[in-house]
Amino acid sequence: MKKFFALLSILIFSQILFAQQDSPLYVDSLQMKWVNEKYDAMTLEEKVGQLFVVAAYSNKDAAHEAEIENLVKNENIGGLIFMQDLAVKQAELTNRYNKVTKVPLLIGMDAEWGLAMRLKEINRFPWAMTVGAVEDNQIVKEMGNAIGEQARTMGVNFNFAPVVDVNTNPQNPIIGNRSFGSDVQNVADKGIAYMLGMKEKGVLASAKHFPGHGDTSQDSHKTLPLVNQDLSRLKSVELAPFQQLIDAGVPAIMVAHLNVPALDNSGLPTTLSKKVVTDLLKNEMNFKGLIVTDALNMEGVAKSYPPGEVDARAFEAGNDILLFSQAVKTGKQKIIAKINSGEISEERLAESVKKILMAKYFVGLHNSKPIDTKDLVLRLNPPAHQALTSKLYENAATLIKNESDLLPIKNLAETKIAFVPLEEAEFETFHQNLNFHVQTDLVRIKSVSEVSKLKDYDYVIIGFHKSNETAYKSYKISANSNAILKAASAQNNTIAVVFGSPYGLMDLDLTSTKAALVMYQNLDMTQNAAAGIIFGAIGAKGKLPVDVNAEWKYGKSLKTESLQRLGFAIPEAVGLKPEIIQQIDQLAQKAIDEGTTPGLQIVAAKNGKVIYDKSFGYQTIERKKKVSPKDVYDVASVTKVTATLPLLMQEVSNGELNLDQNLASILPESARTDKGNLKLREILAHQSGLPPWIGFYKESVNVQNARLYLDYYSRKQDEEHPIKVTDNIYIIGSIRDTIMTDIMYAPLGSKKYEYSDLGYYLFQEYLEKKYKKPLNLLVDEKIYQPMQLSSTTYLPREKFDLEFIVPSARDRIYRNQLLHGFVQDEGAAMMGGVAGHAGLFSNAQDMAKIMQMYLNGGSYGGVNFFSPQALQEFTKDQYSGNRRGAGFDKLSDRSNNSYGHFGYTGTMVWNDPDHQLVLVFLSNRVNVSTESNDLSRKKVRENIRQALYDAVVK
Repeated sequence: MKKFFALLSILIFSQILFAQQDSPLYVDSLQMKWVNEKYDAMTLEEKVGQLFVVAAYSNKDAAHEAEIENLVKNENIGGLIFMQDLAVKQAELTNRYNKVTKVPLLIGMDAEWGLAMRLKEINRFPWAMTVGAVEDNQIVKEMGNAIGEQARTMGVNFNFAPVVDVNTNPQNPIIGNRSFGSDVQNVADKGIAYMLGMKEKGVLASAKHFPGHGDTSQDSHKTLPLVNQDLSRLKSVELAPFQQLIDAGVPAIMVAHLNVPALDNSGLPTTLSKKVVTDLLKNEMNFKGLIVTDALNMEGVAKSYPPGEVDARAFEAGNDILLFSQAVKTGKQKIIAKINSGEISEERLAESVKKILMAKYFVGLHNSKPIDTKDLVLRLNPPAHQALTSKLYENAATLIKNESDLLPIKNLAETKIAFVPLEEAEFETFHQNLNFHVQTDLVRIKSVSEVSKLKDYDYVIIGFHKSNETAYKSYKISANSNAILKAASAQNNTIAVVFGSPYGLMDLDLTSTKAALVMYQNLDMTQNAAAGIIFGAIGAKGKLPVDVNAEWKYGKSLKTESLQRLGFAIPEAVGLKPEIIQQIDQLAQKAIDEGTTPGLQIVAAKNGKVIYDKSFGYQTIERKKKVSPKDVYDVASVTKVTATLPLLMQEVSNGELNLDQNLASILPESARTDKGNLKLREILAHQSGLPPWIGFYKESVNVQNARLYLDYYSRKQDEEHPIKVTDNIYIIGSIRDTIMTDIMYAPLGSKKYEYSDLGYYLFQEYLEKKYKKPLNLLVDEKIYQPMQLSSTTYLPREKFDLEFIVPSARDRIYRNQLLHGFVQDEGAAMMGGVAGHAGLFSNAQDMAKIMQMYLNGGSYGGVNFFSPQALQEFTKDQYSGNRRGAGFDKLSDRSNNSYGHFGYTGTMVWNDPDHQLVLVFLSNRVNVSTESNDLSRKKVRENIRQALYDAVVK
């Protein structure tokens, strides 16, 4: 008999050991040794205490904290589920409570979209519905990994997520945005990716809400919802994701409070049903991990039995962890009584408690350490998390309609676009981003009767901006908004953008709408992405994660490609430290405060995304009008690299020009001079010996008193004086020939690096003679119009109102006036404001687009302007000991491949291909003084460039 019992004991032990090794919580034999030692050292009351996890708050009073401490110390509870609200306080409380416990606590949270679901000051990842639209599940795993990092940093080792309910009921009041969607496989795949990502960081995932809360129209927090489907349907839909997660090794599953007659026709909540928890989940589905009840204070279960009693019944049903218990002491007593009476076996208790202890070892609590609260919030928000969040939103954006491939809009030239914001939430970022690409008028429409305001527009973009305050906000779009959409679509090419749940599509008639985007949430990041898709900064990649109705089904997805236009992003999304925004702010404001310039514009971009676009100060030192992003500046000699050079690069790209040709080959008249044999490369690299400057204007004015010589000028335009210098100053038509003669016969110096403007007069002469049109019209036709640069032009007074043109210098030696819309450079002024070296006006946004076109290798907006090889020829080093490329400045101690240019008026454009950086700085420092140059002396532009380099995440 003794041998029989010995064999029986060995058999039972072997079965238990095998079951433990088969558990998703199993690590190794050392784990089991630790588990058994801890278990054997506990009293019965302490063992039962491990089953309970209670709610703790970081925003309640001392009495609450004392109550939790008492439960931890005297009732030996197994863990806590923290609710809200501050990270540091929660960490301090976690450390405090762990000091008084015999076995370290499991610390859990509902962190479905990261700790921000419960804590302030933390980066919020997208809702599950948004994530469900992402096709690349590796990105979802990265999110799980990041949430795992957040949790570990916070001392949280148990995340009650992911939600793997298949949301087949659009009216579901509690799941909705918390679900990955309505497709079983997509929900399972996303849940597995999320779970595995967290598992890699040592955080327990708990798939919920078993057996499936997706097909309900009631909230289990308030009542007991009915899931009235037959067993076949339940197995194929509701239960299927849970089975796949079990097979993939999910460590825990949370059981919901539901009435599912096909599984248990007694009317019991599923949490209390042995048929559901033990027979189905544990036995039939072979789940060996932790089983957690949904919160036991929820009305879906709490109204069935009183606190304490409901805990005991939940344990009897087969649950391991009793979550959010309202009566720990009573619940413990009832469970102990049932164990003592034999209603519950000690083996059943051991099964649950040992699983809990295995989980604690699994997450490292056998070597637990206090949470480090130093810089905690900063460490909870690493730049990589923001980058990943941006990536998720971009990948989720879903194009569901695109008639005639309307999107991305390719041709923006002479196109009128209106933006109509509808519904209740913020839209400003979206409008600003639309405006960056092309002027987009904000048109407020309150009713169908006002839609006629839109009749003259080529495109109308209608944004449905729903509140992003919580995941539970209504997705409904008003009948009035739908009526406005229908009326506008009957009249215009209309693009609808839903910044909300895809279920909002049920309220929209998109029959006549040309294109429609679903962005899922209304945030700066989604508004950035939507504008990017419309204009081709990024492509559309997402898919509908739900069946909305008969028209809009799961998986609907139209893809678009990027046109390589600039988009927008936060710094973290492109590998820059977030502090760069404040650093540039400070440097720019310091320049204003110290009087180096009255105002300025800055645009910075990385990886094709603008991360900084701001204006500072005033147009003039009188401080009357603030600088706006659309104001245009005299960019001075930046004209060389943004007007003349792109045309020359086209010539090289098309085989019309070679930099090793001599000047006489393109300007035959130079053959009679010593300039004819100069190589074009030498001229562009400032290595030709040309004089640095000729003061052409000095021959035509008394520089002592700024009196113009009548031999050259007239106050009226006439046949002899056709060239306008400024208002009421016109110069003789032969001046261009005089200037060219002066250049051709100017003495050459030695062939060493010496900066000179003169070569660009020669290149202008070549281009204008070849194409038989002035340089301003030529560059507009070949570059600016195809790029849709609405703010870049010569002769800005012909295009813009004066209020949008920033004045430059007060000229006291030549024109004797404030130069407002007239070029500051005297030589360019004598050329009528159009010259190869100066005369261009622009804003920082347009300049950034040109520089991005260079980074793209010569293409932008789907148009190729010249070849990458031509660009490389101009941007490479040309001569030893020379800091110039062919036209570009290359002086930088951070990258040998960087290039750009600085302008006399206080401007700069700069590219770094190695880091994919663009920086544009425009100012009118000459408005302060043309003599002193504090902007250069204090290295304002260089310091901002250095800050940008320093912000690159290594």
